[in-house]
Amino acid sequence: MNKKLWLAGLGLALCLAGCGGQAQQTAQESAQDDVQAEQAADSAPQVRTGYADTALVGNSQIDSFFIYNALPEAACYYRVGVNVNSVFEQPMVQGEDTETPVIDLLEGKDFAHIVFFFGENELGWSNRSAFTTDYAKVIQTARSYCPEAAIYLSAIPPVSAEVSARNENNVTNASIQSCNQEIQQIAQQNDAVYIDAYTALADESGCLPADAAADGIHPAKEYTDKWADLIKQSIAEAEKE
Repeated sequence: MNKKLWLAGLGLALCLAGCGGQAQQTAQESAQDDVQAEQAADSAPQVRTGYADTALVGNSQIDSFFIYNALPEAACYYRVGVNVNSVFEQPMVQGEDTETPVIDLLEGKDFAHIVFFFGENELGWSNRSAFTTDYAKVIQTARSYCPEAAIYLSAIPPVSAEVSARNENNVTNASIQSCNQEIQQIAQQNDAVYIDAYTALADESGCLPADAAADGIHPAKEYTDKWADLIKQSIAEAEKE
């Protein structure tokens, strides 16, 4: 065989072997990158797009969440004026079911998170033990319907300085703070999460800013969104545990 041809053939063979090895290495690296990308995607926090697994239950404060869609897809079970006693008797006044008592709307559902809004309509109650006893009963009933659900108790948000000064039905920021202490204790005693909406929505003087709510009580969109963000954070923390 011609020596030049032999050397050329040898060079071509070596080149093909090298190229083949390089191609194999590139394929292995690409496969490894794909695996690492999948692992990173699995470990990355999942961004919620909705709260269909969440129910908001309680008084008229939920109306703002419903109007502004503050927790998208969340179920809103509420009635203006409802309290921890009447929730067992009074139905919603809107929606498809206006006959079933508000608390019983949880029956047959599979919610992972239930957030309660109570306390504002009970500020005028002189029997404070009745409030704590009935609120505990509300929690127990919810757990009987949705045993796997995490329970959250929202604090009562502050009212404006003007509303607080009027002191109608004992609705003052001082009485709200006192009731919130009771709600926090109820949460501790019933393995529930306390959501401090008062601190989140209060201004430097401890009141709801004058421009935060048209009536000085029910927050408009900006402050409802702040409240909702606090609830979202509490849900996210509970899901990490």
